[in-house]
Amino acid sequence: MQDIDVVVAGAGAAGMMTALAAAQAGARVALLERDLAAPTTLSVSGGLIAAAGTRWQAAVGEADSPEAFAADVRAKSGAAVDPVLLATVTQGAAAAVAFLADVAGLPLHLHTTSRWPGHSAMRLHATPAESGAELQALLRAAVAAQAGIALRDGVRVTGLLPGQRGVTTAAGPVPARAVVLATGGFGGAAPMLARFCPEAAAAVHVGGVHCDGAGISWAAALGAGLLCMDSYQGQPHVSPHRWNGVRPRFGASLPSLGAVLVNRQGRRFVAEDMGPSELTAHLLAQPGGVAVEVWGAAAQQAALAGGPFRRAVELGAVACCADLPALAARFGLPAAALAETLAGHGALPDPFGRQRWGGTLAPPFFAAEVTGALAHTQGGVRVDAQARVLREDGTPIPHLFAAGGVACGISGHGAAGYVPGNGLAQSFALGLRAGQAAAG
Repeated sequence: MQDIDVVVAGAGAAGMMTALAAAQAGARVALLERDLAAPTTLSVSGGLIAAAGTRWQAAVGEADSPEAFAADVRAKSGAAVDPVLLATVTQGAAAAVAFLADVAGLPLHLHTTSRWPGHSAMRLHATPAESGAELQALLRAAVAAQAGIALRDGVRVTGLLPGQRGVTTAAGPVPARAVVLATGGFGGAAPMLARFCPEAAAAVHVGGVHCDGAGISWAAALGAGLLCMDSYQGQPHVSPHRWNGVRPRFGASLPSLGAVLVNRQGRRFVAEDMGPSELTAHLLAQPGGVAVEVWGAAAQQAALAGGPFRRAVELGAVACCADLPALAARFGLPAAALAETLAGHGALPDPFGRQRWGGTLAPPFFAAEVTGALAHTQGGVRVDAQARVLREDGTPIPHLFAAGGVACGISGHGAAGYVPGNGLAQSFALGLRAGQAAAG
């Protein structure tokens, strides 16, 4: 790997976007990944990208704007999000999805099957199968087709060269003019979770297996400012069991389609239509940290639009029960309590404060056992509008950029500020800026 202009550490969503943007700007790029075969935060996701004011929205008459997107973020996370970062992501996400379509050649569409908590407009964009695995495969194909990118597998980055003029690896140094850190967050780093996100430390981690916080640590050692380190995306629709070695994810659209959650006593315990991230803690607080999610046939059909849900069905993680006695028996729930609970479906006002039911609930019933999980962390290093890593005093660290899980997200503090699709919005918006700026 000689004569490299930009070295990108990590080939996830942010890393691939960075590499594509830098190569399009004329840079020679080394994209380094320790294990392309391992599950990534992108590959196990639903592949939904939040972006406002796009041509896909205009095509279906969906009125939206970056300003409305930013207002929705502030409504969820308050004033905790850095205003520069918020503006960069909400204004840059539309350009990012246009780049993915027009430059990377990805077939994108607007998700219109269901409305998601926290979004005042339909602004989630996806590839045809609405699957993170598909999105990753398409991005890898786009990277492979770009002559200016040298993708190297099996390369573990171990640190930064002096002056950030490249990276060190187990195989030796890789010099470059600029470095972009896209190695992911710290969801797989138990010590960092215990320090920064103690309430999520016991949750099952379902993100990328190599999210060890290394990139954040390298930047912090150079004096980088860290923001919202207690922030994370909770995922409440995850199987507590592995099926053929896979832990299925059912997707966050089920409550908007009428699904309910019941605990081991057959009772509801929460307003299921709250944001999925903050719902995670309520689920983990139940006996055994598990619940049974129940939905109807119409919801089943609609949810099949999502790639992770289809995979869960293929694995056999979703049960179909002909009636209430069969449902109670299948999951070992008290039949009388379950019948009483489901009889209240759709009633308003709801004792738990649910505002939207979304659909009816009638036999046959579909159901799955679920637990709360940690999808990925949202805290990280402070960056500017060009994705340059900033010190505590706001000055940029020379030649160092960050995007994705290494950089701070737009979710504020804790779990409650995360809104579906905002993680990939940040990864792609910052990745586009980082690639362009590093190349320049």
